[in-house]
Amino acid sequence: MEIYLFYGNNYSIIEDKINNIILKNNIDANNVIKYDMENNLDNIIEELSMNSLFGDKKAVIVDITFKKEVNDKKIEEFLDKSKNNSNILIFNCANEKIDTRRKIYKIINKYGKIEELNKNHDYVVDYIKKSLQDNNKSMDINYFLSKVNDDLDNIKNELDKLILYKINDSHIENSDIDNLVIPNIEEEIFVLSDSVIKKDKKKSIELYQNFLNRNYEPIYIISLLGSQFHFLYQVKRLYNQNKSNDEIASILSAHPYRVKLTIQNSYIYTEEILLKKIYELANMDKNIKLGNIDKNLALEMFLVEG
Repeated sequence: MEIYLFYGNNYSIIEDKINNIILKNNIDANNVIKYDMENNLDNIIEELSMNSLFGDKKAVIVDITFKKEVNDKKIEEFLDKSKNNSNILIFNCANEKIDTRRKIYKIINKYGKIEELNKNHDYVVDYIKKSLQDNNKSMDINYFLSKVNDDLDNIKNELDKLILYKINDSHIENSDIDNLVIPNIEEEIFVLSDSVIKKDKKKSIELYQNFLNRNYEPIYIISLLGSQFHFLYQVKRLYNQNKSNDEIASILSAHPYRVKLTIQNSYIYTEEILLKKIYELANMDKNIKLGNIDKNLALEMFLVEG
């Protein structure tokens, strides 16, 4: 019997892994059975011990938590005598840290395969590359990632949308990404902060109005701008310390492309200018909350004065 334990910080990644195993083994949807480990061990063992109606392979997916005790002895006895069983047993332990000292971990590791599946930059890039390759498409992956948030489900949806839109073309242009992808608010705040530093008043007010039209509160925009200017300050400071792009991205846990764009524009501003903007936004936030100034007027003045 094939036995797997998948765990990690993202349910979607684990779900994809499980679905790939099911597809690879040509398991019919009717032969995919799901259980929760708690109070269902006997049912799980019975399910795996029985053949399907037509003798096809079954996949039994068991949601398990390492925070609760299980009958280790009973599980090990079953797995030991099921080596020639043709079914597949998958333990799903998403969004949980695993205690490798636990007996159940050692049992699964003895009879099967354990894999930690976490979302990181390399995983996301590899996922996008494979999706593009499977659909005979190409595009600037870094540009795409700069336009979407880091939610994997959102990345999948936006990627599927682009692939479908360019069904008759092999290359997805940056203009296609601009036209179709729902804007990532971090990217928009980056553009807004950039226009403030460049003293592009018209663009700053235009972007601000777009936020208001989508019902973003000025206080929220001030908070995002403060975070963005703080990020710019950190990048500038590390860059002045002769850190490489990759080192900066690693230190700040930031997307490498975002760091690259920030460094490209870093000649525009000094550390002192960025600190001034950070203090201005902090004071603005404080005065708005104290009722000393109108929130809309305060932010508009900040954007116009640059």
